[in-house]
Amino acid sequence: MKRRIFFGLAPLFILLIAMGLYAVTLFTNLGNRVDVILRENFRSVLAGQQMKETAERMDSALFFSLVGEEERGHKLYAQNLPAFRDSVRIELGNITLPGEAELAAKVKQLHEKYAARAEAFWATPDIGQRRKMYFGEMLPAFTEIKDTAQEIIRINQDNMVQADREARQLAAESTRYMIFAIVAGIGGAIFFAVRLQRSILRPIRRLTTVSKELGEGKLDQVVPVTSQDELGQLADTFNKMATKLRAYRQVMGDQILQARQMTEITFSAFPDPIIALTSDGRIDFTNPAATKFLYHCGQADSLPASVQAEVDRVFKGAPDFLPTSFERVIVFRVDGHEVFMLPRVIGMRDESGNIFGAAVILQDVTRLRLLDEVKTNLVSTVSHELKTPLTSVRMGLHLLLEERIGPLNDKQTELLLAAREDSERLLRMINDLLDLAKLESGKAVLPSEVIEPRELVESAGEDLRGLVESRGSRLVTKTEPGLASVFVDAQQISHVFSNFVSNAVKHTKAGEEIVLGARKHNDTIRFSVIDHGSGIVPKYRARIFDRFFRVPGSEVTGAGLGLAIAREIVLAQGGTIGVNSNPGQGSEFYFDLPPARNGATS
Repeated sequence: MKRRIFFGLAPLFILLIAMGLYAVTLFTNLGNRVDVILRENFRSVLAGQQMKETAERMDSALFFSLVGEEERGHKLYAQNLPAFRDSVRIELGNITLPGEAELAAKVKQLHEKYAARAEAFWATPDIGQRRKMYFGEMLPAFTEIKDTAQEIIRINQDNMVQADREARQLAAESTRYMIFAIVAGIGGAIFFAVRLQRSILRPIRRLTTVSKELGEGKLDQVVPVTSQDELGQLADTFNKMATKLRAYRQVMGDQILQARQMTEITFSAFPDPIIALTSDGRIDFTNPAATKFLYHCGQADSLPASVQAEVDRVFKGAPDFLPTSFERVIVFRVDGHEVFMLPRVIGMRDESGNIFGAAVILQDVTRLRLLDEVKTNLVSTVSHELKTPLTSVRMGLHLLLEERIGPLNDKQTELLLAAREDSERLLRMINDLLDLAKLESGKAVLPSEVIEPRELVESAGEDLRGLVESRGSRLVTKTEPGLASVFVDAQQISHVFSNFVSNAVKHTKAGEEIVLGARKHNDTIRFSVIDHGSGIVPKYRARIFDRFFRVPGSEVTGAGLGLAIAREIVLAQGGTIGVNSNPGQGSEFYFDLPPARNGATS
């Protein structure tokens, strides 16, 4: 590559050097011509002009003496005589043209003769004799000196004109040669540049084209190796890389095919329907259970509307739909039987978090649902059957404590009071179980009315303030202004508030406040009870609303049904319930209710 670039640029360097040498030679010749004009001919012209001027002044000095200006004439003659001799000496030392030496010698000879006659002129006192000498000898000698000096000027001026003409001609010729050389240089530069460009860029472009096709998956591309330089080595390396990529693709293709087959076999073994969808909602994969299920539902190419709604929410950026209770169960009718399916929608995302598909799992919970109903019915039946004898026991204890049968001693009274307290607690537990069973079975009728959140909060605060203050705490109500009304059963919701506040009182120290409030939360109205108690450990928060669950290590007594009943009441009202808590920072028990629709009436 270095050799190719060198030989590609070498002609340009040679042409540049040749043009430089020619320009130096041209400028040297032009300088010599100008030097001839300035240094040689121009000095001779100046010397001739000086000889003419000084000769004229000396002649004027002689003429002044003829008209009576003797002193002035002597002075003028004495001033110009040395100057004339210096000019003659300069001219004799600057002989450059043929015949110029004879003319200079003639001027010197005439001047010497003129100077000798001038001495005689000044020595003659007679004016008449001087006039005769001036017009007979001095004036003709002056005229000849002047004409000879003019001839010296003429031949030097002619030579200057000739030198200028030659310099102009040389400059014109040089300009033509330079223009031709520049045009030839530009043409040569373009030719060699294009040639060098093709020799370098053509392999690079070919390599770029093949690289793009390789990036598109066309791994069968080969770059021809046309040289042994760096570009040839690069092309050879690229071909080796493409060969390895083809082998790697073959191996990876086999592995991917094997992994897909294993995945399909694994999913085929799942009894629950599994459906994979692309980002545009198109079904891409179904296991046999899903294929059979969609066929029985009459929707072989699409999901049921209730499931599709959750898929659309996940595609729009909502969290994965992973319900943990039977409230989100969807009932389907398959072969004349009701099938209860619990849908789960999991978004498939890339490393950047962009969703490119979704997986839908329909868990068949029919058997679990039936078992839950059997359990609920069993609890309801047992609780109902226990309530009758328990009523008789309570009546008997009441009669005994009234001493209608006979007097009681202190020990007997203490035992009967403890028994009555336990029977009352057992009755409350049975009533809670019956209420819970009714709510879970959906048989509990919850009349609803449109009511403002402030009215709900203030009513609950008045009913529960005495309970809170009896424990040494303070109850504070806070309602955000401008909240929309809700459509609920106020009596049942007050039971939820009572449960939340009772629970907060048990975990709040004397002197601290409990906040009962309502505020807007997203598109719902959030009602909450906030305490400053010990809080709940994160691993127990998910189970806090389960039946019979109590936080391990808690000193608070109870059956663990209050929060479970509150949860069922809120769900029956179309809301959601939850808790925010951290150890040592208190807890916030809340439930969210949707705002009442315009068409809702009391």
